[in-house]
Amino acid sequence: MVEPILDALIAPFRQLPESAPPHYVIDCTLGGGGHAAAFLEAFASDPLLSKHRLLGIDQDPEAIARARVRFEKELSTGQLELVQAQFSELGSILQESRRPALGILADLGFSSDQLNDAERGLSFQSDGPLDMRLNPSQGISCRDLLARTTEQELVKILSEYGEERFSNRIAKAIMDVRRKTGVPRTTRELADLIVRSVPPPARHGRIHAATRTFQALRIAVNGELEQLDSLLEHAILQLQPGGRVAVLSFHSLEDRKVKLAFRGENFKVLTKKPLEADEAEVRRNSRSRSAKLRIAEKEGSC
Repeated sequence: MVEPILDALIAPFRQLPESAPPHYVIDCTLGGGGHAAAFLEAFASDPLLSKHRLLGIDQDPEAIARARVRFEKELSTGQLELVQAQFSELGSILQESRRPALGILADLGFSSDQLNDAERGLSFQSDGPLDMRLNPSQGISCRDLLARTTEQELVKILSEYGEERFSNRIAKAIMDVRRKTGVPRTTRELADLIVRSVPPPARHGRIHAATRTFQALRIAVNGELEQLDSLLEHAILQLQPGGRVAVLSFHSLEDRKVKLAFRGENFKVLTKKPLEADEAEVRRNSRSRSAKLRIAEKEGSC
């Protein structure tokens, strides 16, 4: 949903007087750089917007490294700045740098680069180590999490973060294997274990039987909901009056948090119902099927 995001977040920049200093749009989940490229092109193609800047943030060191190559020109001209950090740190980044932010984007999904990298263990589509960390130098891996958690804690993770109806069966199966032979070492081992643990009719559904469990474990390993809370409670308040924030979520828990935060007294909701991908986009990118986009504007004028 690049176009509605671009249209919404660029609009406040057009309201600035010509004498205004450069303002920033913040892509706080840089990922593969798709949204960043669209923002940079929009600024560069309009003389009235060309002075404005993009700040790209990502906790994934490989995402930052790829962006340095892809956007070498924009980095050299100062059109783009990059920071490796969690998006929950955006509030302090903006406070310390005094960058005037007029737009914030948070895309809570994973990039294709991340999901297709078997070494990260984010997906069961290819076999890899059971890690799941976006920043391998921080936190604990998924395998370590499964080695330390209790069965009750795992049930809670799977049911709350993955809305997995067979969370009890799956958690019990993982604990049984842990006691006998140890925690699965690879994504394929874990996925196969999950498939065996659910009832036969659930093994051949529309989505793979391990999809919700992997989603839940990715959220738990990377502390995604805690990061989102920090972004919504602190970082978006750093927006300039009239600035806009767009959040693209892929999970009902995330969407509910965004919906409630945007109802706060500091913001005007611009999307009464979340925007969703149309059929053409879903055909191009099946992962967009579950995407929900909400946009709000900070009260006041530019």
